[in-house]
Amino acid sequence: MNRIPVLTYHSLHAPGEGYATNDHMALETDLQIIRMMKFNVAPLTDIARYVAGTGAAYLQSGSWVGLSFDDAPDWDYYDFCVDGRRLKSFLTLLRAAADVENGFVPCAVSFVIASPDARSVLDRVCIAGNGNWRDTWWEDAARSGVLAIGNHSWDHAHPDVSPDRHRADNRDSFFGIDCFERADRQIARAEAYINSRTGSRSVGLFAYPYSDASEYLVQEYFPRYGGQNGIVGAFYGNGEYVTSAASQWKIPRFECREHWKSPSDLVRILDGARRGR
Repeated sequence: MNRIPVLTYHSLHAPGEGYATNDHMALETDLQIIRMMKFNVAPLTDIARYVAGTGAAYLQSGSWVGLSFDDAPDWDYYDFCVDGRRLKSFLTLLRAAADVENGFVPCAVSFVIASPDARSVLDRVCIAGNGNWRDTWWEDAARSGVLAIGNHSWDHAHPDVSPDRHRADNRDSFFGIDCFERADRQIARAEAYINSRTGSRSVGLFAYPYSDASEYLVQEYFPRYGGQNGIVGAFYGNGEYVTSAASQWKIPRFECREHWKSPSDLVRILDGARRGR
């Protein structure tokens, strides 16, 4: 059984100038490691179809990783400056790492927060409030063939913006999305908005905010309504490998800084993928 690590980064996280404190620097280094270790990058849609048993049989063999970016402020797409330092966007890093002649063509999904009002508030609360959490780039990204656009909910159930805000174990949580009304607002409403801003080019994937994959969403909502909303798979983060035995609605990921903190940690994860075959 092939094991595929899906790696997750946050462009919002760039307070420092080193690997452990800056996801842009981590991604740049990690793309070099992935290529050096002769892994290829599979589109997340193919990984979801592989898990669902509806396609992408090529993933049954070979060395593969998936790449995903959560929350999607503008820095997924645009280069920017922080404290006088110019940082490359995730899109710039993906394009710079590509080696088409040798078949290395990295691609990723930006999982976006759909609600314009939520993003406006989060821009003020979480970053400098300079209007860096827009949706104006989503359609160009979706057309790029490099950076697809996926669904990270309507408002992240964030306590500063959401009527669905919830606390579990003394932390913000998505576990409160436990009925049809809340689920449809967070998922179907978000998917419709994303398609309206991408020319109907949503990639049809969902990533659980806070990695909270509730039993209701996994066992009821997605199996019954996911297909009619255009969703083909849902991802969370538990630090495990994707295999063909995974749930289509609970596809595992590794999260930068949570499940690996250094280049040697990533090498260990990639080695584990090969050893597990």
